[in-house]
Amino acid sequence: MGRLVELLSPDHAPSVHAIVADLVKNIIAMATPSPAVGLTEGLQNGPASNRFAREVARPANISRMVDYILNPFSPDMDESSTQDGNDEGTLSSPTFESSISSVVQSIAVIVELIRKNNSDYFEPYLFHALRNRLIQVQQQQQTHMSGDEMRASLEGVMNEMVHRMGVIHLGPLLEIISSRLSEFQKYFKSPRSMVVHFVLLLLCNMLIVCLARIDINYTWQNGTFHLRTI
Repeated sequence: MGRLVELLSPDHAPSVHAIVADLVKNIIAMATPSPAVGLTEGLQNGPASNRFAREVARPANISRMVDYILNPFSPDMDESSTQDGNDEGTLSSPTFESSISSVVQSIAVIVELIRKNNSDYFEPYLFHALRNRLIQVQQQQQTHMSGDEMRASLEGVMNEMVHRMGVIHLGPLLEIISSRLSEFQKYFKSPRSMVVHFVLLLLCNMLIVCLARIDINYTWQNGTFHLRTI
């Protein structure tokens, strides 16, 4: 996943950004159970694992995408950059177009991560899936296992399922973005391009929804975003 995130840098062509962003967004979507999956159905009709989606949310990957989003660029950049002959899609230097694309596609990935994991549905789904799996294992093995063996078996199943289907925590994402609010504010006041400006507004709207859900106090005044601690 770290390699995919690297391909979102402005050193790569917009065509590469589009392909990588679509792939990562599809990974996030596939790892998210929908309300159509009944809570009593366990993992049979839900995602088999969300490990890769959790990799997207790792602080190192979020920090790297935020770096791309806040990368300084201007229309005066040299547009004569050529692709590296040894690596298709890699540019000899970032261009204005590739910089805009890097910002837009990095924000698209972060927005999808928030959108698919900012609800109360996943936690009860995970609880019921884990409960059903433990009951299934207990029923299959209770006739030929002692108490200690059964306990060890159930603990192994629990660890295996937690590894496959852990909660995607958005706390690091909020911490990384809030630590760089001054840079975001600078670009709201002096946009690098109107396309990037509108996409940044979309990201802020998603963050506001996320903050409202977890009951963090904030204010938004004159294009400036303020977090308030209690």
